[in-house]
Amino acid sequence: MNLKNQIHKLISTATVRQSIITMGSIVINAVLATLFYLLLARILGSSEYGLVTLSFATVAIMTVVFDFGNDRGMVKFLSLYPSNTERGQKILKAIFLSKIFSSLFFIILFTFFSREIASLLFNQPAMAAYLPLTAVCFGSQLLFYFGTYYFQAQEKFLLWGGLFVGANFSRLVFAVVLAVFGRLDTFTALILFALTPLLSFSFAFYKIGPAFLRQKLTKNIFLEIFSFNKWATGFSAISTVSSRLDTYLTSYLSRLSDVGVYGLATQATLIMPNLVSALGAVTSPKFSRFKNPLDNQRYLLKSIVFFSAIAILSGVILLPVGYVFMLISGPEYIAGFIPFVILLLSQLVFLAFSPIRDSILYYYSRPDFFFWLSLLHGALTLAVGLFLIPRLGLLGASLSNLMGQLLLNLVTLWFFRTLKLKSH
Repeated sequence: MNLKNQIHKLISTATVRQSIITMGSIVINAVLATLFYLLLARILGSSEYGLVTLSFATVAIMTVVFDFGNDRGMVKFLSLYPSNTERGQKILKAIFLSKIFSSLFFIILFTFFSREIASLLFNQPAMAAYLPLTAVCFGSQLLFYFGTYYFQAQEKFLLWGGLFVGANFSRLVFAVVLAVFGRLDTFTALILFALTPLLSFSFAFYKIGPAFLRQKLTKNIFLEIFSFNKWATGFSAISTVSSRLDTYLTSYLSRLSDVGVYGLATQATLIMPNLVSALGAVTSPKFSRFKNPLDNQRYLLKSIVFFSAIAILSGVILLPVGYVFMLISGPEYIAGFIPFVILLLSQLVFLAFSPIRDSILYYYSRPDFFFWLSLLHGALTLAVGLFLIPRLGLLGASLSNLMGQLLLNLVTLWFFRTLKLKSH
């Protein structure tokens, strides 16, 4: 009876109730995104899909690196300062302006230096034609996440999930219409990737209201944000680049069609990082508000059990689903199944250890640790990738991802234990 009561108590917590909302949103979102990428893969073929993969990977990296830690900053500061207070409004304006300036800078850069960037960054000259639009996609993602992280900090998870589902649903509908009329290609796919997040941002901006734009900013606001964001920016930038190194190394060392196959294998695990985001959306504001080690420890233990159960269940479900995904995408993509299995294992490990990372970041406020850890993670991924990809191809790329992930989480566990001993 005691175990039954404990299980019932765990299920009835706010974390689980809110997680059901976020996970439900993410599952729907992942299904919609999977259908979109499946449609692209079948229509474009592996070479053109390789261009799409590189564009989307670049947007994902830039969104983290050149948002300058504002995603985690919004969760941190808007959990401390309600958005209807003067301080909260000033935080919103500072972050919003940062996103606008970052977007405009890279749109200009990618427009005027597209050829140079395509050769230097990708070793794929064909990317030059799509880089200006890739920069527009980056800007639209920054604005989209302004809304999602605002609702996460306010713990308004229905609105949080609605933004994701709305963006992906509208993108899929538009893609199907374009495919029916024979107009779906790499260029129009990128247009959809830029347009639909802006629709969700428009809704979020309406709900937030424009009042924060009237606030007068001071130097202290930027210093406060920077004091937290500087380390969050560093480790987010390096960890995101590290997580995409396998794709970029495949681009440099393999054919464009191989990039497309590997990109689809990576896409088949899309739901896993989305689940991390969904569950983290619930837990990270709570870790930010804990005042003593006992509260942190109790919540962390419950979170680890919950996250690990989700990871195991996800692996059981996604393994056969991934095979079917590769099969119906076309015979040229079947070679990506074994890399998919390895990438899935890597993502399962990442999900299971997420509460420990959130505790270190938000409760212990140690983003500096993740900066140095990300450097180590990136160095190992790069070294293993350079050694294995020329010898094993796509299998080597996926193994470099897995080995980097195992190192990252083992060091995280060691550092958490060190912090825990010091706090007692």
